[in-house]
Amino acid sequence: MPSTFIPHHLIHAHLPPPPSIPNAIPELRIQSDQAVPLTVEDYAEPLHPDHAVSVIHHESTNILARSIYNGHVLELRSFNTVIRKSRPRGLDGSEIIRIFFPEQLRTLSQGGVVVSKRDKRLFVTVVSQANIVYRLNFPLGTFRPGTEDRFIFTTKGNDDWYEEWQVPEDVVVACSGVSAWTALNENIIILGGGDGGIVRIHRSGYWTPDSGRWSATHHRATSRLRLPSLFSRSANTDEQIISFAEFQKGDHIPVLYTLSRDRKLRSWNSSTGACLRTTDVRSTSQELVTRGSQEGSSSSIVEDGSVDMLKVVAHPSSASRYSHIVIAFASTPYSSTSAGSFVIYRAATSSHSISDLAPAGEKVCSSLSAGAEIRGYEVLPPVQLEGIDSGWKLWVAWDKKGPTFCETILIDDILQFSTYIETNDALLLSEWQQDASSNDVEGFDAAYFDNILSSDPPKPADPEDNGDIPAAFIQHLFHPGRFSILTLTTALEDYIHQLSRKNQAQQIANSFASLSKRFGGVVGSQIEMEYSPQTGAPVVDAYRKNLKLDWLGVWSNVRELDKQARWPVNTTVVDNGVMVLTREGISTSVPDDIVALVDRLGRTDIDPNQFLQFSEGAIRKLYPALAPPKARASAIAISMSGSYISNVLKTQDAAENTGTALDDFVNVTVERLATVTHEPSEVIAGAIWDDYIEELLTEEDRTSVRRILSESPSVSRALDESLNILELPTDLTNDAQTDEISWSGSGNALLTSVITSTIASRLSLARNVLLVTFFHLFESRDPSYEDDEGEELIEILARALAIFHRYKVLKWVADQTGEEARERSKLKRSNKRKTNGGDDVLAEGLGSLRMREGEEDSNVDSDTFDLGYSLIHSLLARQMPHSVTDGGINTLFKTASSFISDLGIIQRGQTDIGAQEADIKLAYKILVDGHPQLAGAFTDMYPLSAGISYVKGRAYLECGMTEEAVKYLEKAAAGCKDGSLSAILASTTGSNGLSEYYRHICRVFDDQGADQPVMYFGQLAIQSNKGDAVSTKDLWTKVFLSSIALGRYEDAYSTLTNLPFLDLKRDFLGQLISVMCENNEVGRLNSLGFIGFQKDVEEMLRFKARNSDPLRFPNYYKVLYSWHIARGDYRSAGEIMYLQGRRFAEGSSSKFPAFDLSAMQARSYLAAINALSLVEKRNAWVSVPGAPSKALRGIKRRKVSSYIPDEEFSKDKRPIDIISLADIEMEYTLVLSQLRLSSHIPDLHEHGVTVSPQEVVGLFIQRGMFDIAQSSAVALQVDMTDLFQALAARCVELSRLSEHNGDFSAATFLQSSPVTSHLRGSPSALSINYLQTALSRHDSAKTSWKYRQAVADTLFEMNKDKKQKWQMPVWLVTWEMDRDAESWINRALRYGWVEEALGWSIDLIRKATPPELLPPGKSNSANIPYNLFDRVLAAAQEGDEKEEKNVQRKAKLLKEEIERRLDGLEKITRTD
Repeated sequence: MPSTFIPHHLIHAHLPPPPSIPNAIPELRIQSDQAVPLTVEDYAEPLHPDHAVSVIHHESTNILARSIYNGHVLELRSFNTVIRKSRPRGLDGSEIIRIFFPEQLRTLSQGGVVVSKRDKRLFVTVVSQANIVYRLNFPLGTFRPGTEDRFIFTTKGNDDWYEEWQVPEDVVVACSGVSAWTALNENIIILGGGDGGIVRIHRSGYWTPDSGRWSATHHRATSRLRLPSLFSRSANTDEQIISFAEFQKGDHIPVLYTLSRDRKLRSWNSSTGACLRTTDVRSTSQELVTRGSQEGSSSSIVEDGSVDMLKVVAHPSSASRYSHIVIAFASTPYSSTSAGSFVIYRAATSSHSISDLAPAGEKVCSSLSAGAEIRGYEVLPPVQLEGIDSGWKLWVAWDKKGPTFCETILIDDILQFSTYIETNDALLLSEWQQDASSNDVEGFDAAYFDNILSSDPPKPADPEDNGDIPAAFIQHLFHPGRFSILTLTTALEDYIHQLSRKNQAQQIANSFASLSKRFGGVVGSQIEMEYSPQTGAPVVDAYRKNLKLDWLGVWSNVRELDKQARWPVNTTVVDNGVMVLTREGISTSVPDDIVALVDRLGRTDIDPNQFLQFSEGAIRKLYPALAPPKARASAIAISMSGSYISNVLKTQDAAENTGTALDDFVNVTVERLATVTHEPSEVIAGAIWDDYIEELLTEEDRTSVRRILSESPSVSRALDESLNILELPTDLTNDAQTDEISWSGSGNALLTSVITSTIASRLSLARNVLLVTFFHLFESRDPSYEDDEGEELIEILARALAIFHRYKVLKWVADQTGEEARERSKLKRSNKRKTNGGDDVLAEGLGSLRMREGEEDSNVDSDTFDLGYSLIHSLLARQMPHSVTDGGINTLFKTASSFISDLGIIQRGQTDIGAQEADIKLAYKILVDGHPQLAGAFTDMYPLSAGISYVKGRAYLECGMTEEAVKYLEKAAAGCKDGSLSAILASTTGSNGLSEYYRHICRVFDDQGADQPVMYFGQLAIQSNKGDAVSTKDLWTKVFLSSIALGRYEDAYSTLTNLPFLDLKRDFLGQLISVMCENNEVGRLNSLGFIGFQKDVEEMLRFKARNSDPLRFPNYYKVLYSWHIARGDYRSAGEIMYLQGRRFAEGSSSKFPAFDLSAMQARSYLAAINALSLVEKRNAWVSVPGAPSKALRGIKRRKVSSYIPDEEFSKDKRPIDIISLADIEMEYTLVLSQLRLSSHIPDLHEHGVTVSPQEVVGLFIQRGMFDIAQSSAVALQVDMTDLFQALAARCVELSRLSEHNGDFSAATFLQSSPVTSHLRGSPSALSINYLQTALSRHDSAKTSWKYRQAVADTLFEMNKDKKQKWQMPVWLVTWEMDRDAESWINRALRYGWVEEALGWSIDLIRKATPPELLPPGKSNSANIPYNLFDRVLAAAQEGDEKEEKNVQRKAKLLKEEIERRLDGLEKITRTD
């Protein structure tokens, strides 16, 4: 007999929404030839496409079949609350699939899903409204029925995955249309006829679609003649069959039971189709209205076969003469007291016969069911454990115009499977018991939101800020488990659809990080603030009113959609537990724990008087604390009185008219407990009582509370017992755990719902107990009076405050979503240095927890459940997975209780509000699960301590608030002394715990790329280290690298100098040099002393210079040059610049233009020249490896006077070149000259042409660049003979142009030259002046006057023709006549300048010392070239010269001068 009272409550979980591309659900389509294809309206009306019309669950395969898209689509998905951890790899496919049909399907049948082990296939059978049988088949693969495996749907390699068969029309007509149907196995289908008969469809042949042979046979219920209907393919008569049930036992006759609308219960031989028995289902109650009455004929109750009205239960005892029980539901839709009655029959079968149905009794439905519609019922076997017997139960699900409610009743008195003994227990064990529902949406109406939302903005100074309205609605919309994501998305799409086209397009185009943010950005976006025409001030009241109305419209739509989504479609039994299959989710019944039971008793949800009548044995096993009658009465008194005070406060407005007084009490209490750490509990309670409770309780209220409390022998003891119940809720059973299976996503969703409802009931009782404690403490006695009773009350008060605080914290956790982790996972953490991230210390005390990375796809649980809807679900799936218990009263409840207990934040006798080890662990798990903002908010509910500071600091850090993170993490260091951090950081214990803590914090900041804290905490870790110094290597490295990253190079240098590890110093030195150079901090680099490291610095810089590209930044040649200049080493500076120039000369393969490379080469040489110019001349040289530049090979090198040993020229010796300052200057001039030529010869650098110094000067001469040619020739030590020849030729050319008034472009160089640019005159005259100046600069005795000779030769050569009338420059003639007149005249004769030779001869003889002035006796002291004169005179008599008068005249004159000279000499001679 049943002996245990187990109340239940109903919880709900939504199915996950359909995933989007690329993870969309695979779709299959049945081919159809229908002329009119289906439209979107066919799929979307009248229900939402994803709301199920019919649902079944096949337990052995864990397949949930849903008819969606208004009956046009069959969705098959693997569904079970548990899943095997290690499953064999199956076929490639999906755990969910959708099949589109060309017509609507009939209600799905429980027998439509069958596994054939023989064919190794899964068969799914459905029947359409057009009476077409569809038979789908899928390979089993590695799937094992009856286990926690998941079936994988695939059609790969199986093109014939379905077959269809049309039921013959004559058969349909013969049975007066088809109503309900069922499948007995994969080959036998039963259709219910409108005539009360059945159609047995049989398929034979192999399983492949092309091998099937179908047949249909109509079996009548009676032999009475009946005319078939010619106008309907579906039955709609009183004899229409509405439900089936099957019983089969061994070799007994297989029996099929049918129930028709006329309440005929028939039994059939399912093998032959023969009708065996017919029974009228009638209730014996006089209050029931029978189906055959006139009123009942027009019943609106659902009798279309969508709900099973029949159930068959096998008799558990083989010794019984009955083999099974048949239960039929008979509705009474017009009864005001009940919705109907369950009529129960006994039946027996054998191998050859079946007995008549023997009435066993009936159970009339409760009065609450009147007017409701049955949506399913189940018969549950008893749970029989040690001391527990729940009895056989009838469990029913009702739909009462929207809300779903369930109730149960014991039926052992009817079934009597065992000896039944009537007891005197309370009516609670014999009457209908309702399962409590936690759905509180109905209370959130417009008045509720008006109460919690003020008409004034939250910040009067900022009237534009009205974010409190969206925040309040979003908080209620996205409360975990309240509404499905599909419902919220649909409501938002409906809202957008109602917007204007402009706003609609804008909102569709916008993107948001999460659905809640999309709600906040879309709803109310079209409402604009109005401004007063008189004052220009914003009309805030009207704006807030319109905004609130907009949100209320969305809220109302969401509620209506949620009602449709929660509408019960069917019921089923899964793992001995009942589930209600709704259109978009699952509801199930879960036992109440002792706290929920006491809370329900306080709210009189369960009759407390009947509960008090229980014997101790009925509740001792499950609720031992309530077994003693006095304890039971005390608990009820405390709960009822607390509930009374709560109701009083709930009906009063809050002080600021936002919410209720009860809300004020809860919020203020939590706030005081979180901020006040040293005040006594009685002081805190007294302030709260005086300000928020006392004035709201009338004397009548106080009298009522005292009357309720008087039912308890001792209020103090009752409070203590109630606190004990809250501290240690009773564990229902001690069940074994199964390690092979784990909770699936669906199971975790249901667990989340159970945990949420459990925490809510516990918080409710904790709040009520706290209120009663306040009342008893301040109404019964003066709390300041010190005695034993007073101290006991103070302790009870402290415990009540602590328990209330902890359950309020848990309720806050249960109310949070997991959207933060999902949003953060979409963001790329570009500032993180490590791609793997993580917290290396999480294994210390927290297992293998790891901080979640943004790029990981870990926001989805199995069954495609998005974890963003609930923080609890996220913790269950990732941080706190719980094992599945085997057996027991209810696995879901057992695991939920275990989850809350394992959190450990509720401890026995706890009076301290401060965070304990369990609180810190929970906060940290929230943090590492990817919810830093929630973790920070969690810590705000506790007084500040070391552990709380640590989590708060880590939360600030993850949110990017580094300064706040540093402040709190530094405070958390105190936990190393008192051990409060050991729960999450085991390394912080011990003598070196402080250093290890700082090391950990340094690593955390390092992972986030926060260099300033890394340097700070790293230094603290080094300073506080008491262990081996070697272990601090990584800390020194982090401090050094952070200093560099911050640009604090002086600090990095200080770290380098203080570093105790020699092997790291060189590495740090190289890193410091590289970073400073890369950041262009060469000046600061040179300012550092590098005492003891200067040689190393130079070597590193030289190495980097040799092995780096000077064309890229940084240029280490320039860095090294700056280094040497800063230290006065000009010779080394010149050397490095010269080497850079040579590198540029070798850069022919570079992508830089050759001209730019030459320019950089020239600048390098110039810098080298400037540096070496500051060195003593004897030291102004550099030594470089290798051969000299190719361009200098034409230059004659200096002779080396020093002795060089022969061994220096061996093969293993690298050649060394000594480059002097002069060599560098020559190279510079050559490069600079080439650059100057580039503007005139564009392709000079394009093809890598090498030009010699002589060629450079020649190219300048060719382009008339005589100034540059002269300077280049001097620098390059090139002979300038060609230059002066060209210049002389240019002078002649200009003189001739002037004669013909030609183009004077050849005189351009005269305008740019500083020699002639300031002079005025003809180009011919200026050019002669330029030539004279150039000769004076570059022609001397050192050059043997060869340049003047070359000029003279050129002028003589180019002006042989007298007609050109060229006049030899006077200065040249004068200079030559003074220097060597004889040679000059001789050259004139050689070039045919006879007339000029005559004139110069005359001048020569005239300039000679007259004979009379010669010293006596020295007539031959004057050297007169008479032979030359003879030659000149002879030339005057040759050729054309003898015909020219001027020539002859000058010849005569020369002769006269010669004769005169000779005469004078003779006179002298004669005199002597």
